[in-house]
Amino acid sequence: MLSRNFRLQAVGTIDWLFSNYDLATVSRGLDEIMVLDVSRGARNPDMFAESVGRIAGQCFIPITVGGGITSFDIAQLYLRSGADKLLLNSSFANDPALCRSLADHFGRQCIVAGIDYRISPHSAREVAVDGGSRDLSLNLKTWVRQVQANGAGELLLQSMDQDGTGMGPDLAVLDALGFTPDLPIILMGGVGKGEHIIAALKDRRVDAIATANLFNFIGSSFLDVREAVNDEGIEVARWDENTYDLLRGKFAAHV
Repeated sequence: MLSRNFRLQAVGTIDWLFSNYDLATVSRGLDEIMVLDVSRGARNPDMFAESVGRIAGQCFIPITVGGGITSFDIAQLYLRSGADKLLLNSSFANDPALCRSLADHFGRQCIVAGIDYRISPHSAREVAVDGGSRDLSLNLKTWVRQVQANGAGELLLQSMDQDGTGMGPDLAVLDALGFTPDLPIILMGGVGKGEHIIAALKDRRVDAIATANLFNFIGSSFLDVREAVNDEGIEVARWDENTYDLLRGKFAAHV
């Protein structure tokens, strides 16, 4: 799917993804991949887990999976399908006990709190859940503290206003938050070119930048962006291609 301000547009099936993108090559420019079930209605966890497994078999980097994780069994299904981390969003509002239980069982490092927010008419950043359809009437600072208390090991801050615009991420969000959480912070929403990634990573409070619309890098690739990030003196992992191919070959032989 393509998303703009959380309005979704279908692009193709999972088979379309494999036909049009060499994930093994694309993933060389990435540190992680997030695979999210953004279905608005009933979900099919078994079908989604199968897709996760197919993606995991194509790339040798960690995978975070989210969307509709409403029980321990679903979480375990996704992890057994090849996921390394779980992205929980609405569950922090609907079932915080489940979030704490998953963090206790799998470790906090496995739990990423997805936080969707938008700027209110009063210029405050307010949190929404259930695909952005339900406002919590809570400011971002209060919600971040709550998800920390309920097991979050990382924070994914997604601007609904910037989502899909390509106009750049909300770099002012951490100033608006008023404090720096003692957790890794990922910004998402608005990335349209490599310069946006560089600008975000130059802020030492930002640990990572995410982009959903990976095919928006017209005329470039994630490998080019990663090289540009390195050229700016921002430390990211450097992959030796021969070692990468060797590891990927060994991994594929055991899948």
